[in-house]
Amino acid sequence: MGANTSALLSEEIEEISRQTNLQQSEVKRLYKRFQQLDRKQSGTLDTRNLLMVPELAMNPLHPRLVSMFENVNFQQFVTNIGAFSSGAQPSTKIDFTFRLYDVDEDGFISSDDLEKILRMLVGDHIDQRTLTDVAVKVIADADTDGDGRISRDEFTTALDVPEVARKLTVTF
Repeated sequence: MGANTSALLSEEIEEISRQTNLQQSEVKRLYKRFQQLDRKQSGTLDTRNLLMVPELAMNPLHPRLVSMFENVNFQQFVTNIGAFSSGAQPSTKIDFTFRLYDVDEDGFISSDDLEKILRMLVGDHIDQRTLTDVAVKVIADADTDGDGRISRDEFTTALDVPEVARKLTVTF
């Protein structure tokens, strides 16, 4: 799957489908979309490519989503997208969501991470003090080991996993 590959081999489609729980037809559609977005045919997507997707550009969390999809090749793109498929395990969906909230990518969600996510969601409609108070309260409620941050396990425990999994399912 080099940068200028115009077609996926059937073996590659089968392998990607197996790894991501996507149907082979979905993999093919995503590959066509990837090629459309990769206008320079570099084999990866940059910020400008990604923001051509209207649903992404309109999402208040687009800075985080773009950072998670930026400079990925097709395999990485499909692996990320696969988290939203109906065939994805709930744990895959939770992993993606956790990574979304873990802004500094240190393996934990801190108050600072949460403030940044909340700021993206609410913009300037809430003052900084209130935003900080909300983040501190959420961390305190979910932090069962008292280290001042949320681990992946604490994150999962704090969520309604079936509801999150349902909301993170998209048809391709």
